[in-house]
Amino acid sequence: MALVTTEAIVLRSYNLAEADRIVVCLTRGAGLVRAVARGARRMKSRFGAALEPFSFINLVFYEKENRELVTISQADILKSNFDLASQPEAAQVLAYIAELVGDFAPPHEANDKLYRMVKASVEALATSSDTSNQVMRYFEVWLLRLAGLFPELETCAECNSHFRDDESIYLDADARTRCHKCGGRFGTVLSAATRRAVIATKKVGPLEFADVADKLSAKDQTQFAEFTHRLLVRALERRPRTAIALAH
Repeated sequence: MALVTTEAIVLRSYNLAEADRIVVCLTRGAGLVRAVARGARRMKSRFGAALEPFSFINLVFYEKENRELVTISQADILKSNFDLASQPEAAQVLAYIAELVGDFAPPHEANDKLYRMVKASVEALATSSDTSNQVMRYFEVWLLRLAGLFPELETCAECNSHFRDDESIYLDADARTRCHKCGGRFGTVLSAATRRAVIATKKVGPLEFADVADKLSAKDQTQFAEFTHRLLVRALERRPRTAIALAH
C-alpha cells in the first residue's frame, strides 16, 4: 500500500453508504483519482469543508495496486472556492469543466500542464465570474490541445502555406484547415478575428484571454463556440452531457 501526497482540485463528490463520500479529484502528482473519504458526511468529520467541489487542497491518500479507488487519509484546504457555487453561470461552467476533465484525463496519469490549466481556469472564474463564457472557451481549446486533438490554425493542411493575419480559413469534415485556394469556399468558415482569438490562447492566461475574446463580435463569439463544440463532439463521439455545452 503506497501513501501519496499531492496538490489536488476537487472536481465532484457523491454520497456513499450512510457516512462516506466518493470524491473525484484532479491531482498534480497522480492525475485523475477517485477516492473514498470515510466518515466525510458525519457532523464532526476530520475533512471539514476540504472536499467541497473546486477547492484546492493538499491531499494524502492510500493507493493499493490494481485498485482504481483510493482511500483519503487527509485533506487540507489550500484555497476554497465556495462562493462560486452560489453564482449560477460560474457553477455551470465548473460542472462542465469537471465533466470534460473526467472524460479526457486518463485515471492515475499525472499531467502537470492539464493540472495547471484547470487550476488557472478556476482561479480566473474566482477572480471574475463575469468571464465565464470566455474562460470556458479557453478551457475547451487547451483541453483539446493537450489531448492532441486541436488543429493547426496557422498553416494550410493542404499546401502548407501560412495564413495571412487577416485571412478567413476553411475546415473540412475532418477539421483540417484549408486556405481560400485549397478550401474552394467549402467547409466550415473560421473568420480571421476568430482564428486570431483562438491562437491567442497559446500566449496568454485565461483572464487575459477573456479580454481578447470579449472584443469579438457576437457572430465571431458564436463561431468560436460552435468550432470548439464541434471538435469536442468529434472527440467524444457525443455531445457533452452538461447543459452548458448546448447553451452557446
